[in-house]
Amino acid sequence: MKSFGLRFWALTALLSLTGLGHKPAAAQLFSQKELNPDRVVAVASPINNGGHQLLVLEQLSDSRQCWEERGDQVDPLLLQFDFTGICGRGTDSNGYSVRVGGEDLGWRYDLRILNDGGDLKLIAWSVEDGSSPYLEIGKARNLNGEFASIQLNEGWRLTKRIYNGQTLGHYYLTHDQDLPTLVASATPRTLPGRSRTQDTAFLPRDPNSTLPSGLPTLPTLDLPGQGSRPSRTPEPASDRAAALGFRYRVIVPGDSTSTQAKVRAVVPDAFRTQINGEVVMQAGLFRDRRTADDTRQQLRDEGLRASVMEIDTSGVVVSAPPPSRQPSRSSSRTPSSQILVALDAGHGGRDPGAVGIGGLQEKEVVLDISRQVEQILAQNGIRTVQTRSGDQEIDLEPRVATAENRGADLFVSIHANAISMSRPEVNGIETFFYASSEGRRLASAVQNQLIRDTGAVDRGVKEARFYVIRNTSMPAILVETGFVTGTQDAARLSSSSGRRQIAESIAAGILAYLR
Repeated sequence: MKSFGLRFWALTALLSLTGLGHKPAAAQLFSQKELNPDRVVAVASPINNGGHQLLVLEQLSDSRQCWEERGDQVDPLLLQFDFTGICGRGTDSNGYSVRVGGEDLGWRYDLRILNDGGDLKLIAWSVEDGSSPYLEIGKARNLNGEFASIQLNEGWRLTKRIYNGQTLGHYYLTHDQDLPTLVASATPRTLPGRSRTQDTAFLPRDPNSTLPSGLPTLPTLDLPGQGSRPSRTPEPASDRAAALGFRYRVIVPGDSTSTQAKVRAVVPDAFRTQINGEVVMQAGLFRDRRTADDTRQQLRDEGLRASVMEIDTSGVVVSAPPPSRQPSRSSSRTPSSQILVALDAGHGGRDPGAVGIGGLQEKEVVLDISRQVEQILAQNGIRTVQTRSGDQEIDLEPRVATAENRGADLFVSIHANAISMSRPEVNGIETFFYASSEGRRLASAVQNQLIRDTGAVDRGVKEARFYVIRNTSMPAILVETGFVTGTQDAARLSSSSGRRQIAESIAAGILAYLR
C-alpha cells in the first residue's frame, strides 16, 4: 500500500530518493504498454463539493460500449452494467500515476484537477517541493456537474503499467521527456484564485502579516461591497466572513517555510495570518461543513495538522470538532455469532500490490494473513466474509459492496506497505480510519495489539481517505502490516510464523474492540 495514502501505486515506492541522474529501482522494475488513444479517455469527474477528480476509462473488449462522447461531454455507460472484462477504470491513486522519461513518479507527484477561471486543468503537483512548478497535463471545459473529456497536452498520453512482463490495470499519464527538463520548461506556478470550489473564498491578507522571502505574494481579492483595497482599519476578518455567509474556516498551525509550502501545494491561495493570537495558515472559508471537512482531510493527507474552525454569526472563531460518522445499524459490543466482520485482503490477480525484498508480493502476504484472521475469529464465534478468497483482481467498489450487501458490522482491510528499495531501514505498522469515532476506536485496538505482540515500529493510528474505508457505512479500518521493502518487516512478512503472529494480533484487536 502506501506511506502517505499508499495503495496500489505503492509499487512505485521502489523509487530511489537519490539524485535525478540516477535511475530509480521502480524505473527498472516497471515498464509501460502503449494504448490505442481511441480506446482510452481521461475524464474530469464531478464530485459532491463542486470540484472534480480524474477518471480514466478504457475499452477492453467490444461486447458493450464503455462510454459515449457528445462533444466535450462524456457519458460513462459502464456505470449501467457489470463491466468486468469489458471496461477498465482508474478512479484514484490506486489506479493511476505519472510516468515521465521512463520513470514512475508514484507518490512524488499527485494528480489533481484545478478549476482555473472556469476551465479545468489536469496537473501533477510535486508533493516533495511545494515551490516547484506544476506540470500541466491536459485541459477540459467545466460543464457544471457533467463528466468532461480531458484533452491531453502535446507529448502526454495514457499508457498502462507492466510488471514482470504482465500488463496491470494501473494507468500512467506518460511523457517521454525527463522530469528535470519538464520542470524547467513548466510555467512558474500561478495562483488560480478560487480554484478549489465555487463555495470557497479567500479574504484579503492581514496587512500586518509577513511572509518569508522567496514565497509568492498573494493578490488582494475584491469582496462584494468593498473597494479595490482594504481600508487602513478593516473590520475583523471573521466579521467580514460571517457577513458574507461563511461559517467555517480551515487552518493549519505554524508559520515555517516548509509548512507554508506544503499548505500551498494543496491550496495555492492559502495565506499566513493570526487567529486568537496564534500564527496559522488559512486554507479557506466555506459555507458548508462537508466542503470544509474535505479540504481539511486533503491537508491531513499531506501530513498537515489541519482543523476546521466555526465562525458564529458574531464573527467569533471557535473550534468545530468533526462530525462522527455513525454506523448504518447498531451492533453488539459483545462477541457473538450474530456479528459479521468483512475482511478485505488488498490487491490480487494482475495487481501484486507492493513488491519488496526478494520479490515479496503484498497480495500473497495479505491473503495469507486475512485467511488466518478468518480462522481465529471463527474459533471465537465471529462470522466473517472475505472480499476475495483467492488470487483474484477485484475493483474497489465490489469490495465495499460485499461488506454492505452482507450487512457486515466491521470492515478490516489488510495491506502491506512499501517505500524505496534503497530505504530498508524504514519499517513499521500503521492503521488508518476515516471520519468515525468508532473507526478510530477499532483502529486503536488493532494497532495497539499489533505493536504489543510484534514489537514492530509503531507508526501510529491515522486518518485517511482510502476508498474502501471512506465508502463503508460500518466502522472500517485499513491495516498496513509492515514494509515489504524494510529489512525487519520483510523478514516478518515472509515467514509463516511472522504472518501468524500478525493475524493473531489483528484478530485479538478486533475481539478487544467488540468486548
